[in-house]
Order: sequence, then structure tokens, then C-alpha cells
Amino acid sequence: MKTRRKLIAVAAAVLLCLPVGLTNDNTAVVHAQTVQEKINNASKEKQEALDKIKAAEAEKEDVVAESEALDREIDIVQTEIYEIDSIIDEADAEIKAKEEEIAKHEQNIEKRNDEFKEVLRSMDETSASSYLELLLSSESFSEFLAHVETINEITRHDTAVIDEMVSLKNSVEAAKAVVETKKSEQEEARGIASEKENTLQTKLDEKEKLTEELEQDIENYKKVYEKARKEEEDLKASLVPKLSKTTDTVKYTGGKFCWPAPSYVRISSPYGYRLHPIYKTQKFHSGVDLAAPGGSNILAAADGTVKMAGWNGGYGNCVVVDHGGGTSTLYGHSSKLLVSAGQKVTKGQVIAKVGTTGNSTGNHLHFEVLINGKTTDPMPYIS
Repeated sequence: MKTRRKLIAVAAAVLLCLPVGLTNDNTAVVHAQTVQEKINNASKEKQEALDKIKAAEAEKEDVVAESEALDREIDIVQTEIYEIDSIIDEADAEIKAKEEEIAKHEQNIEKRNDEFKEVLRSMDETSASSYLELLLSSESFSEFLAHVETINEITRHDTAVIDEMVSLKNSVEAAKAVVETKKSEQEEARGIASEKENTLQTKLDEKEKLTEELEQDIENYKKVYEKARKEEEDLKASLVPKLSKTTDTVKYTGGKFCWPAPSYVRISSPYGYRLHPIYKTQKFHSGVDLAAPGGSNILAAADGTVKMAGWNGGYGNCVVVDHGGGTSTLYGHSSKLLVSAGQKVTKGQVIAKVGTTGNSTGNHLHFEVLINGKTTDPMPYIS
């Protein structure tokens, strides 16, 4: 029976990855170490998600700026196209007027040409006998010549009028050709501008699509961050009660804690919901911030046992002290740790130096009070 129990104990130890014969206290410590590793992993995942959020937001800002620049370029091109269209419309109106003027000249030419042909026909039909009759009817040869010159003058006048109208028609047609050339140039310019507008619009569409993709990425990274943050907080909450069971010899009987950052006497960020300085959203602040100078002392708030001293994700370099009775304190963002896990500390003892490690925007001490693993407002303890 004893052998069987021993085998069961060995099997259980192997499954738990624990050495045979560990005491309950040692088992609790190993459990705490395992939980701490999970906390570190969750914190690392949270930090990676935060880095990705920042990178995606920075890229999104660049893409939005590029989109705005493309919008401005499109506005300029559309203005150019509007102006070109106005010039083309004016050219169309001018061409139409020239065509009407040409048609009018053609009608006049045709009319005068018919009249001129009639005169020539009459002259051609006039025989020598007709000229003889004109001569005989004239009182003198001079009068006859005068009659002939009159006929010739009429013929020359008609010819001149026709020539003038032909000249006017040709000049109008030349002016029309100039306008048509101008219109053709404007249409070519419009084609180039339209092609440029289409190219810019395609680029803008791509930028807008990329912006939407980045926004979706940011939302996904935020979900990963939130999941890791919750996992980290839950693991921390489960860690403190486990650790407090190992130090029942240190009983916290209540009363005031000492001020943990003696070089700074004001609260720079209180306990509760606030606008997060990094994420710019409303977040629950699980402790109080004391913006003490970098390198200044951090004191143990009360007697206790150090249960954690090391890197703790967003807390950076962090110390957790168990004061017994389910009460613990946490000191985050330290630049230097002066104690180690398992070490006994006394109230007012220097345990670390103020810094800005982890998720921090400047030198300060993040101080938490935890009751059975859950945060509570530290002010009643340190005021």
C-alpha cells in the first residue's frame, strides 16, 4: 500500500513538473513562479500588441496625410478641367458664330455671282448689230463710248464686290481654323488633366482602402491587448492570495502605511478611472502615481515579505510585498530593485529606486494596495 502511494505521489509530481517531497509552502512558491511566468507572457503579448497599435496608428497618420495631399491635388486638377471646359465652350460658341458668318458670305457670293453671270450673259448675247444700234442711237461716238464704259463699269463693280466677299469668306474661314486649333489644344489638355485626375483618384482610393485596413488592424490589436491585459490582471489577482498563505507568520493588523515615496508628497494620478496618458482612452487606474524624481527612494509601506521582485510587464521593474492577512502592496516602474523574493522587509525600508520602466511616460512610483488579490484605493492606508 505504501509503495502504491509513493508511486502515485511520483506520478503526480511528474505531471505537475514538481520534485517529489516538496512541502505545501514550496508548492505554493512554485505555483506562484508559474503564474508569474504566465503574467510575464501576457504582459509581453500586451506590450507587443501595444507596439503594433502605435505602429499602425503612426502609419495611418501618414496615409491620412497622403490622402489629404491627394485630395488637394484632385481639387487643383478639377479646377483646371473646369477652366479648360469653359475655354472649350467659348471656342464652340465662337466656331458656331464663324460658321454662321461664312454661310452668310456664301449666300451673298452666290447671289451676286448669279447677278454677275446674268450681266455677262447679256453682254455675250449683245451682238455687233446691237452695238451698231447703240452707236446709231447715240448722238455722238463719245456718247456711245460712254454707254459702253457704263456697262463695263457695272461689270467691274460686280466683279469687285464678288472678290471682296470671297476675301471676307476666306478670312472668316481662317479665323475659324485658328479657333478650331485652339479648341483642339484645349481638348488635348483636358484629356491629359482627366487622365491625371483618374490616376490621383486611383491612388486616393488605394490610400482610403489602406486606411480602412489599418483601422481594422488597430481594432484587432486592441482586442489582443485587452485580452492580454485582462489575463494579466486576473493572474495577478490569483497570485496574491496564493502568496499570502505562505506568510501567515506575518500578520498585518491594519493601521496607516508609511508614505512610500518620501521625496514627493502629492498624488499625480489618483486611483480609479482616468484618461490613460499612453492609450488616450478611459482606463481604470489600479493604484496611485507619485511623480517622484528618478533615482529617489521607494520605501516599504509596512513590514512584510517580498514575494516578487523583477520585471512585471507594464509595471516594469516591480516589487510586491506581502504584509499578511491577505494584504499586499505593489511598487511599479522602478529604475533599480534593492530587494529579492523571500526577503523580509520592515516599514520604511528602502526597497527600490524611482524610475520610468514599463508603460510609463516619466519618472514616478505606481503604488497599489491589494486585499486578497484585488486592488483598493490606497489613500485610506497612506493618507
